[in-house]
Amino acid sequence: MSGIPPNGAQRASRQAAGGVTLGLPRTNRHRSVIVVGQIILVTALIFSQLFVDPGLGSAEAATRPVLVSAATLRTKPMSGPAWRGLVAVADQPVGTLTLSDQDEDSDIIVLAKGLVFARTGTARYRTAVIAALKAAKGTEVGGRTLALGRNVPGLVIAADLVSLKTADPAFDGVFRPWLRSLLTRVLDERTLISTHEKRPNNWGTHAGAARVAIAAYLGDTAQLARAAKVFQGYVGSRATYAGFKYGDDLTWQCDPAKPVGINPVGCKKSGIVIDGAIPDDMRRGGSFHWPPPSTGYPWENLQGAMLQAELLRVAGYDSWNWENRALLRAVRFLYNRAKWPANGDDEWQTWLIDARYGTSYKLTPPVRFGKNFGFTDWIYGPSVSGGTNPTPPPTPAPTPTPTPTPVPGTATVGTTVPSTRIPGRLSFAAGTVPLFTSWKLTGDAATLAQFQLQQSIDGGSWANVTLDSATATSALVAVAPGRDYRYRARAFDKLSRASPWVSGPLYTASVAQETAAAYTGTWVVASHPDYLGGKARASQSKGSEVTFTFNGPSFGLVGPTGPTRGKADVYLDGELLLTIDTYSASYRARRVLQTIYTSDASHTVTVRVLATSGRPWIAVDAFFVLKRE
Repeated sequence: MSGIPPNGAQRASRQAAGGVTLGLPRTNRHRSVIVVGQIILVTALIFSQLFVDPGLGSAEAATRPVLVSAATLRTKPMSGPAWRGLVAVADQPVGTLTLSDQDEDSDIIVLAKGLVFARTGTARYRTAVIAALKAAKGTEVGGRTLALGRNVPGLVIAADLVSLKTADPAFDGVFRPWLRSLLTRVLDERTLISTHEKRPNNWGTHAGAARVAIAAYLGDTAQLARAAKVFQGYVGSRATYAGFKYGDDLTWQCDPAKPVGINPVGCKKSGIVIDGAIPDDMRRGGSFHWPPPSTGYPWENLQGAMLQAELLRVAGYDSWNWENRALLRAVRFLYNRAKWPANGDDEWQTWLIDARYGTSYKLTPPVRFGKNFGFTDWIYGPSVSGGTNPTPPPTPAPTPTPTPTPVPGTATVGTTVPSTRIPGRLSFAAGTVPLFTSWKLTGDAATLAQFQLQQSIDGGSWANVTLDSATATSALVAVAPGRDYRYRARAFDKLSRASPWVSGPLYTASVAQETAAAYTGTWVVASHPDYLGGKARASQSKGSEVTFTFNGPSFGLVGPTGPTRGKADVYLDGELLLTIDTYSASYRARRVLQTIYTSDASHTVTVRVLATSGRPWIAVDAFFVLKRE
């Protein structure tokens, strides 16, 4: 989900052939007609696959990984927050894996186990992956292609990572035909292939990612080539493919007579730049007007599109560069124009987009996984030399980079206005509030020497903030609550010329104890010396709620994680935002469980306990608020 409140139907959407339908009844006569039409369509699509020129040779496709090789993963660190976040998920039980459930996370747990096995070689992770794959077979029955599109990629990638074909060749001989059957399995009148080729929205991109993953695992070059053409058509190349069925509202399209999945370069409407907008998901928030109506669907669309692009890249296609780097333009539209930064289960996309375009969107690890993929902060994060790293020594504090004395002249580089928010998924010291400040480079990157960041407290003098490296574009700082903070940044080029200082807004960081919220249902007071103020509220009763109102653009929910901690739904201003999971293998207090980055206004957050089986507890310790003055 993005950082703005999504439609309440985000996870429960149901689509008719021409658009979105929410729970509308259908007659048996209409259903019969649709089913017959669907069978004809599926037959035609299957037949068409026999006449697609492959982009890769079968032998070459068979030697490529689906996503990433185990050899590459063995260069990744076994320490740090990204690794710890991955292992925390990998160590969770898979539970009941149901491919027909579009909201479950079991496929992500299986993916995490496959990644950890590839890095460590620990057999129990591979055993758990294979057991989950066996249990998954047949559970797609009764579901929809949206659920299948979300849940299949993680399983296929995990099967490749544990080398199923050598670890259990007998089951692999069963697994492969089943995977192939999923491409044409009719679910709620659609198949993965027909959904990919007809729906230019989140349904289609998720289905496409699953289709590409299956084709890559099977070494099916014809299927890959066809999927690649559909994806290239989706990002804007109508000459390559233009068979999509768009919704009735085409107001977000640049040219309604020639609709596309992502608007082309330079697209404007009523004088408003909508280059990079995703029309068929923008319309689900409402018809075109500016500022745009809130919807989380474009970011979910990109979850499927980015994984699809990455899998196609590994298969040998130049997917990230198609149509003038369409995916980058889509992200820039959401950040720069709509002002909807990635948040919640969209956080993982920031690391992948940075890996492919050299941008600076990535958020502080560990980042949340999404509906179909995750752990990009580890997969695409820094590598370590040598490929192994047993228990490493503690990471020393970064050595401050000396700031050069500016010389006269106009610098060829500069910075954007620094943006500050409360970061998530991390621990912090008592008596502090963590703040994450980031900015972007402007100007000629080839001439950049370093950045400089400074902090002012309560309107006092400016002091340097130590950066992790000379060209880092973000900093994590622990500050005292109840005080005012402002950050400013500038850049130096290689001739030591400094750009003008660019200052961000003035913020006040504050902490509210758990007693500042309203509680309904059954809650108990829990005491622990690590809690802020020594106490927290806890509940294991399904439907119990805690509600907190705050003013400002950034909010953090503080509480512990542990083996008895479960899931909760988080609502922003009455709309379901996302589901959080507070499980960890060991008890950890003072964690920022979830952050919200939203508009600078008054907001109400409600956390509803789901009473997860076997680990029902949710505990609320405090609330962080960053208010803009």
